[in-house]
Amino acid sequence: MSIIMEESKIAHIDSEQLQEINELENKLGVTLIAYDNMVTLNNSSNETPPV
Repeated sequence: MSIIMEESKIAHIDSEQLQEINELENKLGVTLIAYDNMVTLNNSSNETPPV
């Protein structure tokens, strides 16, 4: 069995988009967490990857 990983693009958001995201987080009652998938895959220890 093989796993195919697609390369993710890092979003660069402006302050207006950030405000919209914050409003949606509040409306939905969730917090968006972003991380670099490659850091997680390459990190063999239990360290938390930098955000």
